[in-house]
Amino acid sequence: MKDSPNVISFLNMKGGVCKTTLCKEMALFLSEVKDRDILVIDIDPQSNCTQSFFERYNVLQIDEGELITCETNLPSIENVFSKSKGGLREIKLEDVIYELSNKLHIVPGDLNTVFMERETGTGASEQKLFNFIDQFKLQEKYDYIFIDCPPTYSFYTVSALLSSNYYLVPLKSDAYSLLGLDLLERVVTELRSLYRANFSNRPINNLGTIFTMIPKTPSKGVLRNIEQIKEAFKDKNVYFFRNDFPRADKISTGKLSTFIMDRDDAGLYEKLAEICQEFEERMANLNG
Repeated sequence: MKDSPNVISFLNMKGGVCKTTLCKEMALFLSEVKDRDILVIDIDPQSNCTQSFFERYNVLQIDEGELITCETNLPSIENVFSKSKGGLREIKLEDVIYELSNKLHIVPGDLNTVFMERETGTGASEQKLFNFIDQFKLQEKYDYIFIDCPPTYSFYTVSALLSSNYYLVPLKSDAYSLLGLDLLERVVTELRSLYRANFSNRPINNLGTIFTMIPKTPSKGVLRNIEQIKEAFKDKNVYFFRNDFPRADKISTGKLSTFIMDRDDAGLYEKLAEICQEFEERMANLNG
């Protein structure tokens, strides 16, 4: 499984679709239950994925009432792109990757990266994440590398997709989803054209679309939207996961540090297990 095409961007041009939730939940489940070596790369400037993991693993060790400052001296995605490093060769893995557990590592996001696009938004800079993965042979060290992307077409999105073999699309079943999925496919098509040399040697494909925030008992409208979306893309080689990610108020309103695996909820756990099983089957089929 390692040293195969295994870099996956979690991507949607629209926010609020459980993109980060799906990324972090799958990463934790695959590492703890399936015993996979997982690297999560948080390139979303909001850094919600990083915050969730840091809180769960008590990374910052913040005392009650203490404020978090910028000087944490923790690894950061910013160190991949920072001009102050003077070149990729000077980067050390410990400057970029934090080991949450033996099986689960993260390239933490950093709120300072809100300035990154303005400072480094060039073609050469967009290649730096790919170069980092390539130089340190990270695809040989991990079973899967998940990249949590922002819900916008930006420097970060391009950097992630240039580094990826696949992209996975979390999608709500609302009235705007069809337009959003079509826009995303157009974005990827445009990138393939603009970066033809990159993608000729390293093609990127749609791993699949997962419907998210689906009620336990979906309404006729929800089911109709799902079928209409599938029908619209039936001739475009888009794979739709059989298993969906459920809507659960406890996920959206609970603490960031509480994952599905930490909850006493057999239904949610089973749904996550089914998604991860189908994900691994899909990866095996594509890489077979």
